Amino acid sequence: MSTIEEWGKRVANPTTQLTHLEQNLLSYINDHPHEAAFMSLKELCEETAVSKPKVIDLYRKLGYENFRSFRESIQRFYAHHIDAYRSSRTTFRQITTQEELITAAREADTQALARMSEYITEEDFELMARSLLDAESLYILGPSTGHYPAHYLYQRLKRYRLNTHLVGTDVQHTLEDIFAITGKDLLLVFHYFPEPETTYNVMKFSKDAGARVFVVTDTMIVGLAETADRIFFVERGSMGFKNSMAVPMHFVNLLILTLEFIGGTPFQEQLRELEEKRVRYRFRR
Repeated sequence: MSTIEEWGKRVANPTTQLTHLEQNLLSYINDHPHEAAFMSLKELCEETAVSKPKVIDLYRKLGYENFRSFRESIQRFYAHHIDAYRSSRTTFRQITTQEELITAAREADTQALARMSEYITEEDFELMARSLLDAESLYILGPSTGHYPAHYLYQRLKRYRLNTHLVGTDVQHTLEDIFAITGKDLLLVFHYFPEPETTYNVMKFSKDAGARVFVVTDTMIVGLAETADRIFFVERGSMGFKNSMAVPMHFVNLLILTLEFIGGTPFQEQLRELEEKRVRYRFRR
C-alpha cells in the first residue's frame, strides 16, 4: 500500500470492527488532524480522555505496528489541511534564533528531497517523460499552490516545441481550455489544493474524452485516485515545518532533465535555435 493511500484506506477498512469508543477517537482525529498529527501518545490520551491501551487497540486495528507510524500516516494524509497560521506556529515552536530557523528549513527540505526517492523511481521519471513525448497534446493543470510547478513545466516544455496547454482555474472558462482534448492527449495535474471539485471535473472530462490522466500530489483523495491513470506522490516538505515547494519544483526539474536526455540531439538543436533567435530578435536583456 502506497503512503499516499495509507490513512484513507486503513480507516475505511480496519482489520476488525471498531468499538464505539474507538470510532469516537477516530472521529476526533479526523476532525482535528492539525492537532492530533503532532500529539504524543500521552497528549492524545489526555486530550480525548481515552486510555493508552485503547489508543493502542485502535492503531493496531488500523494495521499500524506503533504509534509513530500511526501518527506519520495522519500527517501525510492531512498535510493539505494545515493552514498557514498552524504551520507557522509549529515551525516556530522550537525556534529561537534566525540561525536555527535557516538550519531547520534547510534540513527539512533536504530530508524531504531524500524521501522523494522512496516514492519516485528512475522508471517513474522515464515513464512520465515518454508519456509526455508520445502525447499529441499536453494539458497541464495546477490549482492554487500547484500553479508553481505547473507553470514552470508549461514554460519549459514549449522550448521543445511540444504542443502544451496550461489549463486555467477560472471555472467560467476552464472547459474551453480542455474542450479539444482527445484520446491522443495527456492531462498532467499538480494537486496541492484542499478542494478538489474543479480538479476532479477537469480529470473526469479528460478521462471521458479518452485522454490519459497523471496526478502529482501529496494527499490521497479517493475521487482523484479513481480517475487517474497514475499518481505520483511528491510531498511539499515536512509537516512539522512550514510547507516548502522545493520538492515539487525539484521533481519538475528532474522531469525536464529526463525529457532532454531522452530527446537527445534534436532537443539540444531546438534549444540552440531558441537561443540564437533570442539574440537575433533581441528578446534578451
